[in-house]
Amino acid sequence: MVDDYTAKMTELIALMRLIGNDTQQCEVKECKRRISSTITDTLSAFSNGSGGWIILGLSEKNGFTPVEDFNARAMQEALSQACEKMTPVVRPVIVTCPFEGANLVFARVDEMLPRDKPCFISERGPYEGSYIRTGDGDRHMTSYEVDRLIEEHLQPTYDLDVVHGATPDDFDPTLVEGLLARVREQHPHVFADRGDTDTLLDLQALRHDDSQMPLRGVGGVLRPTLAGLLALGRYPQKYYPRLGITIAVFPGTSRDDVFRGDERLVAAKSIVGPIPVMIDDAVESLMHWIGAKKPDYPPVVLREAIANALTHRDYSPDARGTQVSISVFTDRIEISNPGGLYGTVTHDVLANPHPVTGVPSVSTRNQFLFTLLESTPYLGGGFVNPEGGDGYQRIAATLREAGIEPATTVNDINTFTMTITRHRIATAGTPNDIAKAITAVLERHSAMSIREILRELKITPLAVTSGMRELLREGRVAEVRFRDDPTRRYRLKTA
Repeated sequence: MVDDYTAKMTELIALMRLIGNDTQQCEVKECKRRISSTITDTLSAFSNGSGGWIILGLSEKNGFTPVEDFNARAMQEALSQACEKMTPVVRPVIVTCPFEGANLVFARVDEMLPRDKPCFISERGPYEGSYIRTGDGDRHMTSYEVDRLIEEHLQPTYDLDVVHGATPDDFDPTLVEGLLARVREQHPHVFADRGDTDTLLDLQALRHDDSQMPLRGVGGVLRPTLAGLLALGRYPQKYYPRLGITIAVFPGTSRDDVFRGDERLVAAKSIVGPIPVMIDDAVESLMHWIGAKKPDYPPVVLREAIANALTHRDYSPDARGTQVSISVFTDRIEISNPGGLYGTVTHDVLANPHPVTGVPSVSTRNQFLFTLLESTPYLGGGFVNPEGGDGYQRIAATLREAGIEPATTVNDINTFTMTITRHRIATAGTPNDIAKAITAVLERHSAMSIREILRELKITPLAVTSGMRELLREGRVAEVRFRDDPTRRYRLKTA
């Protein structure tokens, strides 16, 4: 087992040497004389995020080389003691691994289960002692982030909030009629003999506003729930102005072109209405901007991605001022929603469906809204979420059929972002293929860092590492350093 960990540690160190700093998944500490005072921050951050690796006894400032006179046994014990200072206690795998004539301490910290988060430094408490990993460092979590983690201990019910001031007249009659017909067709033994109002109450699209009971008698006045208004309302933004979509079309591949330069957005638009109308209008707008005759992005992929963002976003009071955002670049479309993945759903779960059903396990933040949208019609036909829970698989299958690279996702507590690229799959992804792609990029630039190459090619760090190794081995690339800049860059060797 130690051999496996040694191989993994060696691989990570090679990557960090190429990049020039530690990564989001790996934290390096020297710990020559004592354990780092910030090691508990890292234990919290990895436990609250996607897990990660810790290497003790390695010097980042000296090019990720072993620290002289490092006491691996003492630091392994000190790391174990630091884990006891956490709530819940962190239980990493800690091993001593040989590396370049020295022994290093190598630890794997797993992500904690949602019910155990946040993991925090015990003496500071959850709001002062919780951290999350961002970039190559640990960041103190905000109160909003801590609240979202605590919220996952129980099923959120923000989608059941009564919309004060709203009435059933705020519903769109066409959407209501379509929903009622659908649920009676699907569940005739349950809803065939139920009246319209009773059915909407059963589906939690309507609720009695108990705050009006003293004025209106037993039961209170009927009002739409947040879920009901979002699925069936004429104009939900009358009560929640920011629960819509914003679309920004950029002139290039970077936001910096607009926010730091002289360029302007090509177009910008706000999308409002109930969820089925917003999805239709957003897809129509995107097709207009990217070209509908031979689109680089299959419309069904955009529809599913936008539907997922609106269905699974955070609807807590803290997030109701934040819109779903769609950023259109010349090489990709990014769709972001407030609130990360909920419950047991992770990227691995999304990407790896159940071996029998072929569908990933569904754990939804907004269970009543999710259920309503299974039967909510589009005005032009079809339903928002007819199969329930397989949107990600449909996106993956459609992109695969079109020969487009798989969608990528970035998940944190605040935001979930799906990126759909216009690039067609052109290579098998072998080190030689990647080396060719890196060569093509370097031909357009005098010198580039690994991080810059990563941004350009949008492939994994390990893939870039394998390709760069191939180029260095063949002597086709040279390392260069600029004065007063520690970043390693690479250029093509001239013949």
